[in-house]
Amino acid sequence: MALSALAPAVTKSRKIVVGRSTRAVLRLVPELRPVAGEQASDRLFYGLIGFILALGLLGLLGINILLGNDAVRIKELKLEAISINEAREEALREVAIISTPEKLAERAVNLGMVPSSTPRFLDLSEVPAPKAEKVKP
Repeated sequence: MALSALAPAVTKSRKIVVGRSTRAVLRLVPELRPVAGEQASDRLFYGLIGFILALGLLGLLGINILLGNDAVRIKELKLEAISINEAREEALREVAIISTPEKLAERAVNLGMVPSSTPRFLDLSEVPAPKAEKVKP
């Protein structure tokens, strides 16, 4: 008897053994096939992914809007600071013009003040300093 005649029987028995052993292993895992009349669908998964995507995009849109509003507010504040600085500089220029000696003398004459013919100067170095009183406990 030739060995080649036994070869198909060996391959058949090998397939049977492998098939039975895989069924035994798969019995440990619950059956995931749909119940009769029901169809397995991925709608829930795709819906959840779509919801998360939409929520993320709305979040990014909200952040972008808030940053845009802040940028506009910063620009307005910078322009306001520039105008305040310009007004301050203008006020300082007016004070400098008003406080020149010629303008002060002219305003004093307009108020009725007359220049002194004999000016007197105070010498504070001759005035004695007041004595501090000692506090008794």
